[in-house]
Amino acid sequence: MKRLITILILLVVLATVPVASAGYLQVTQTTMQFQGTDAVFILDYELDFLAKIYVLAFGSANIAPEIEARFTSFDDVDLQKIGCEQATVVVKNVSHYSNGYYFHNSHDLGMTFEKLVVELPDGYSRRYLSTNKTPDIYYESDSG
Repeated sequence: MKRLITILILLVVLATVPVASAGYLQVTQTTMQFQGTDAVFILDYELDFLAKIYVLAFGSANIAPEIEARFTSFDDVDLQKIGCEQATVVVKNVSHYSNGYYFHNSHDLGMTFEKLVVELPDGYSRRYLSTNKTPDIYYESDSG
């Protein structure tokens, strides 16, 4: 009985502690992949101990705003998957197609990404450190 009361008190305390305290989510790497005119961003991150317990107890919906805040400079953003260590975000129409190639013009991210890895469909990747914009890139269409 004491154990149940302790667990209930812990859950009540966790429910009242704001997850959005500064520094609770540390993005270690952001990977940008291309699917036609869309970009898929995979964020790898670490949560502090209390935030991780909160997510395990109540779900990841409360950290979604922190993930989405990284993509406010884009128009059409879809947070597809979110977990304790990784989130997947699809951004629509960031590239355009012409004559068998996709062209991605540099886009201001609105914040600094400490580590951005850009993976092209042909398997080639580039790493950018402390960047606040995506690079100018073009790549051949898979069907071309």
